[in-house]
Amino acid sequence: FADAQFRAISGVGILVGIIRWLEFLAIGIYAFDQTGSAFLVALLALFRLSPLALFGIFIGSLADVIDTSRLLRVGIGLMTIVSLLMTILFVFDLASYYLVATATFISGIFWASDMSLRRKLIGDIAGSDRLGAGMAIDSAISNGTRLIGPLIGGFIYQWLGGAGVFFTMALIYLGSFLFAQSIVPSKAQVAPNVSWLRQPILSAKEAFKYAISRQEILSVLGITIIVNIWAFPMFSMIPVIGKAELGLSASVIGVIMSLWGVAGFLGAMIIARQAKSKHFRLYYFYSVWIILISVFVMGTIPGPLVISLGLAVAGFASAGFTTMQSTLIYQLAPIEMRGRLFGVLTICIGSGLVGLANIGFMAEHFGASNALWMVALEGVIPMAVIGFTWRQLWKRQGTG
Repeated sequence: FADAQFRAISGVGILVGIIRWLEFLAIGIYAFDQTGSAFLVALLALFRLSPLALFGIFIGSLADVIDTSRLLRVGIGLMTIVSLLMTILFVFDLASYYLVATATFISGIFWASDMSLRRKLIGDIAGSDRLGAGMAIDSAISNGTRLIGPLIGGFIYQWLGGAGVFFTMALIYLGSFLFAQSIVPSKAQVAPNVSWLRQPILSAKEAFKYAISRQEILSVLGITIIVNIWAFPMFSMIPVIGKAELGLSASVIGVIMSLWGVAGFLGAMIIARQAKSKHFRLYYFYSVWIILISVFVMGTIPGPLVISLGLAVAGFASAGFTTMQSTLIYQLAPIEMRGRLFGVLTICIGSGLVGLANIGFMAEHFGASNALWMVALEGVIPMAVIGFTWRQLWKRQGTG
């Protein structure tokens, strides 16, 4: 934090993270209030994730050749405008589920830029010696915003409705834009290649080819896919379980969901202080097992206390996953391909589209709580396969 650049990028991370989780909860409750459908709530989350799969690699390609800090500022500025427009629509009672879904899709495009832009900037600022600590602190910030965002979102939606939610988002985006003004271009930026900029599909093909040729990168990406298909989609069901099965208010649901952030913040700060390079893979692998077990327990014994404890345990474990996901990719990627491989990672995060469709279908047919333990069981098999095939996972060595 003595580094002014790190303080600036952390400020952006704090404010954008608050918006993300504020929106995730408040818009999920809005969708359920408007439609009464668990599937449409999951579909709204799907709209948020789809841009990760559609645009992640292309944003990553741009991040390798264009000033990453400038791209970040452009994205924040556009999201400020979108939030203000949605505020106006709600004030004049013109908003609808479909307009909110459109705004959510645009928000997803900005989210798709997070790995390739903001997290890449963190790696560039931190350098190899501070990489693990830098990513862990960013993970702590992200988890801290999971505490603040749902708390704010639940209370604002309950008191001020959709207009209050989107106006709050616009103000916070404006603050993050001011932080982003202090971020200077990365010295590690590769000089632009005009011919490459004209061939984004070829650029994406090169990134995929490189990832496929490296078994360890495939393992990292594979676990990311597992988490986003069979673990994290459970978030879309928490508002449904809270409202439909437990009869909780929006503010109480926000408090319960914030426990993920509290525990995740503590876990990430512990990693920032204690993590050694030789243990990075083990943190990454075992944290996912803990998350899956927590989701399974929440589904089999649903109740306010069990959901609260399950979210706290999963949140603590998620610190290992979110920190090491970015750290391992940054370490394993050549400097000229970091943006693109972060783009590939973003596409893998976008696999949550499948997970949201899956959990939405199961919730519609078997109930929201039953959907949790079903998807958790599905994730066990691919995790076991990766555990047996990832040779470097069991070697007592650093990254080389």
